[in-house]
Amino acid sequence: MKLKEFLETKLSNFQKDEITFLGLGNPHRSDDGFGIEFIKRIKNDFPNAYTEFDNKDEVVLNLCNDKTRGILIFVDVSDLEGNPGDIKILSYDDVEDIGKHFHKIPIKLYMKLLKKSNKESYILAIKPKSLKEVNKPKLSDIVETQLKNLIKSITEQIN
Repeated sequence: MKLKEFLETKLSNFQKDEITFLGLGNPHRSDDGFGIEFIKRIKNDFPNAYTEFDNKDEVVLNLCNDKTRGILIFVDVSDLEGNPGDIKILSYDDVEDIGKHFHKIPIKLYMKLLKKSNKESYILAIKPKSLKEVNKPKLSDIVETQLKNLIKSITEQIN
């Protein structure tokens, strides 16, 4: 799903306090820090913005047990088709098999738990330019530009 369509048809149906963002990645490996940096910059506008360092298991389980409506957006890099900086929204059905992952617990498994709890979840993924530079916390120029545009689009749509 395209970002604009997602913002207009899905995210706009929720209030700020019903949206949970969970940023994933390694902030010391260039563009892999995208999800973490996203959370740092959006945290003041969205009360439910966490990084994986905030205990992502607890964030997901709390949302599963919450009886109010809600949506969880995982924010991460992904080796998508296309060019560096391209952003896609992935639903449960778009995510590869649970056995293919780079996280301790596969994101698709979290998404399955949320689905069983009648909660929507998506992955907001960006194609990185570089993941190879260790101890380089700076995002590439294209990913930095896309991050700024993304935050602007989300805050405009939800405000």
